[in-house]
Amino acid sequence: MRKFFVLLLGLLMCASAVNARTLKIGMSSDARSMDPYFHNETATNSMLSNIFEGLTYFDKDLNVYPVLAKSWKVVGENTWEFKLRKGVKFHNGNDFNADDVIFSIDRIKNWGKSGFKSKVNMIKSFDKIDDYTVRITTKGPYPILLRKLSYVKMLDAEYCRDKDAAFLGLNPVGTGPFKFVAWRKGESLTLTANKDYWRAQPFYSDVIFKPLTNNATRVAAALSGEVDIIDRIPVMDVQRIKKSSKLNFFMQPGLRLIYLQMDQGRLETPYVKGKNPFLDVRVRQAIYLGINEDSIVKHIMKGFAVPAGQFNPEVVFGYDKSIKRPAYNAVEAKKLLAKAGYPNGFEVTLDAPNNRYVNDAQIAQAIASSLSRIGIKVKVNALPKATFFPKTDRLDTSFFLIGWASTDGDSSSFLDGITHTYDKEAGYGRYNRGRYSNAQVDELIEKAGVTIDEKERLGYLIEAQRIALVEDMSVIPLHYQVDLYASGKNIKFTPRTDSHMYVYDMK
Repeated sequence: MRKFFVLLLGLLMCASAVNARTLKIGMSSDARSMDPYFHNETATNSMLSNIFEGLTYFDKDLNVYPVLAKSWKVVGENTWEFKLRKGVKFHNGNDFNADDVIFSIDRIKNWGKSGFKSKVNMIKSFDKIDDYTVRITTKGPYPILLRKLSYVKMLDAEYCRDKDAAFLGLNPVGTGPFKFVAWRKGESLTLTANKDYWRAQPFYSDVIFKPLTNNATRVAAALSGEVDIIDRIPVMDVQRIKKSSKLNFFMQPGLRLIYLQMDQGRLETPYVKGKNPFLDVRVRQAIYLGINEDSIVKHIMKGFAVPAGQFNPEVVFGYDKSIKRPAYNAVEAKKLLAKAGYPNGFEVTLDAPNNRYVNDAQIAQAIASSLSRIGIKVKVNALPKATFFPKTDRLDTSFFLIGWASTDGDSSSFLDGITHTYDKEAGYGRYNRGRYSNAQVDELIEKAGVTIDEKERLGYLIEAQRIALVEDMSVIPLHYQVDLYASGKNIKFTPRTDSHMYVYDMK
């Protein structure tokens, strides 16, 4: 009898081992918080998309589909009615209902540290009709409401009300396919399958996201099988990955623009002696012409990037085919600097992350080298992401390299967050760290927000970009990243346009 029980126990353990499927993902960047409203940053949003859900979400090609909203319809002027999905439970067992929608919209809209206010600033009111019906009224016609609602990840009102932001930033509770287990910042984020998930169970029983910010370490982990998937393959290692018999290589044209921002809001800027040179548009234009972006793409990015001439790639609504990137022209750049009163250039510090974007620190060094040829002496200050973002958030910078991806597929994402004048209450300009401001651009952006006619709305978006970029040179576009991934041969993995690692779709 004892032998029988030992054998039975062994069989049960083997069955458990077979059913327990753990996916390990090596990420080039860690999350900034477990609070889905804290900071609009792709790496954070990517990981949290497995824990939290919104009323809507996107498929891999940025098409909107219903998630916690079962259906919707327009019921009056600027008013949408959403029928919520019944039988959905939060990870703590609480039922999802209209109270949670009302709480979540209110928090993302009004919480002082929300990084997503511009996504919901067109929402005028939101009301509970019954436990599974919510009405949302916008300030005017708002054709992209469904896209913007994808950012409003649903929180459990009962769970959150008596807890402070610090606690919520470490202890997430959502409705998604995976539940939070532990977050060891800088080491791992561990999730486990949600046994009460309202859809079919995910294929994987457990997921471990490992922030492997060192490129060599991340590649070695993929090659050795320590992790099953990695993002952001270093361009120098592409051939090595391709030659591996254990790995599949993936290349996905990305949404992310790598660009430069400059201090345009202060007469004196902290990292330039004397008056602020960036207040003169001719200086900004000189920098644009003085950067040999083709060389950066060829030598630093090894061809895995596309030189950028505007805020978003062609796949994003609002792209303007008439705007082309001007050719590198050091001679013309010097002339512009001389006309602006800087015939001998000036000195400035360029802040950049060194572990957030593909070859970010190397790009910064290449920019410094390029600008030295037109007389601008650039000192590169490359910092870890955890230091860089807070530094730029508090405007402790004069000139910096950063990235942005309009992951909702609409150029209002960049225009609302970066181009519009900073407006803390309305949520506009939340990431306008250069404090660029143009009232005409603001008006066009706001008109686009309430225009239902697609052609007319496109005109407003294009004109706002034309003024902010071509006339004002509010930022310096560099290139669009091409996203590079590797996965084990036994993994069914398809890269998404928004770069999210959504594990539910993986097998």
